[in-house]
Amino acid sequence: MRRAAKATASALLIPALALALAGCAGSAASSEPKVVKIPFKSPAVVDGSLPATYTCDGKNIAPPLEWGAVPSTTRELVVFLLGLKPNPTTGKDARPGYSFSVDWSLAGINPALHKLTAGQLPPKAHLGINSDGKKRYSVCPAKGTSEKYQFALYAVPASVAIAPKFAALKILSFIANAASPTQAKAGGEFLTEYKRR
Repeated sequence: MRRAAKATASALLIPALALALAGCAGSAASSEPKVVKIPFKSPAVVDGSLPATYTCDGKNIAPPLEWGAVPSTTRELVVFLLGLKPNPTTGKDARPGYSFSVDWSLAGINPALHKLTAGQLPPKAHLGINSDGKKRYSVCPAKGTSEKYQFALYAVPASVAIAPKFAALKILSFIANAASPTQAKAGGEFLTEYKRR
């Protein structure tokens, strides 16, 4: 059974929120460098819908991904796929933000690359351990439901130096931590949705 991590926007754990909030003006963040937005997309995603080919109803492989120029200081790239679910806004369990699961994570991507072929692992890159305890890509919401997914790209300025069998949430905490030399100051994201019949 998939375990969902819980976070709020202020926790800076969800990549897109981390990138967006790090660039917001404010007393605490005004001295921080502006976040560099990297164009990031999948040519397979049209109008926000993830084709069935890239889910458990098809080949269940990662879609092709493309991105623009990254900062010259980038040492490696990291990609995440997160399943997003809004937290309850009423009742005893009400809390702001999202619960999310890591459904795919790929670290150690050469910053000279600007695209990934569908279902292919680039040289020297390695899969992380997802929220379900497995190293794989998987989009498989319950039958009859739809789920939103976020693809996020981080440009990391220093080697994260985590063993190849890294836990996805661990590397996410490294690159979203303002006190860490591995904090990403550049990245991109896009949202998709898949409705399973």
